[in-house]
Amino acid sequence: MSQGVGFEKSRAFTGLDRNDKPESLEMYFRNEGASPFVFGHFYYRDLLRFCPGAFLATFVRDPLKRTISQYKSWHDEKNFQPDDPHYKVANTVERDALVFAQRASLEEFVCSDNAVIVDGALGNQQTMYLSTYSGDDLAQHLESAKKNLAALDFFGITESFPESLELLRCMIPDLSDYKIGPEMENRSRISVDQVSNRAREIIAGQVEYDQKLYEYACQLFKERLQEWRASPRSTYSVKGFGRRAEDAQEYAPDGQPSGGKNEATQLEISALKSENERIETENRMLRSQLEQLEVAHLRASELNQNAVRVAQESAAEVDAENGLLRTQLAHLSASHMQLQQVYRDIVGSRSWRVMQTLQSVLKPFLKK
Repeated sequence: MSQGVGFEKSRAFTGLDRNDKPESLEMYFRNEGASPFVFGHFYYRDLLRFCPGAFLATFVRDPLKRTISQYKSWHDEKNFQPDDPHYKVANTVERDALVFAQRASLEEFVCSDNAVIVDGALGNQQTMYLSTYSGDDLAQHLESAKKNLAALDFFGITESFPESLELLRCMIPDLSDYKIGPEMENRSRISVDQVSNRAREIIAGQVEYDQKLYEYACQLFKERLQEWRASPRSTYSVKGFGRRAEDAQEYAPDGQPSGGKNEATQLEISALKSENERIETENRMLRSQLEQLEVAHLRASELNQNAVRVAQESAAEVDAENGLLRTQLAHLSASHMQLQQVYRDIVGSRSWRVMQTLQSVLKPFLKK
């Protein structure tokens, strides 16, 4: 980026270290701690965490063109080959998403419900990368992203690339000329004019907050560029860029210390406060849920005790009824035995035999 300070030795974060071994984001910043320049797709909150006080720069892009470019990158069969670092660190689900993207049309891509594509390629990606807000409200994420964008040491607009380099040269006097060959540029073969109206409508519905962020960024960039062009001091050094290490200082356009570290520290503190508030909110919710569980447990315990008591009372009533039935059965059995004895006594008596004899004598006469 700047001549003679070793930026050519810097490397992007890909998930693999210099020895082709898996590398986490924290390991990357630790391994590149002595490097004057790190680059990649980083969340702003991670830069505040790992690079406090560093010169931070980014580019903001038209959301429609960014989505198309993302599709082109994933769709291009030359990308994500087995020897590509991103392919090597991708898991099976991520590789399946890449296979789908390489076969899908633009409309199929932007309509996909694949979690890897939705989370990593579609929607308000720029807003979420710049935001340090920890909630779910996208409007709050947008406001956080605007605030953080304005606090960056430099941001450019992809659609105003020459003007962005002009502004960057005001901040880094010995910035090297842009010498990237066309074959190395990540230019999409798909023109915006070639995109169907349906695809435009789908993307527009997905990037509402990125579009607002982009419009804000364009206006702020225009104002800053005009300010720098009108400034009597055409160049200045920031955080040591273009200066000897022993002479490096921080300067603002008026020659006063910029306070960049303080701003970064304040933003980091703000991010930590937001995270602390989120944790406290979650703790309150957990405590409330615990209290509800305790109440539910007590209620369930009471219901269980009542059920046991009712069951015991019912069992006692059943036992009492069974006892009564057993007593009645015993009485019936005794009565039955008494009746049997009476019957035996009657049958065995002399009177019974006399009656039987009379019936035999009278039987012929009774038939007539």
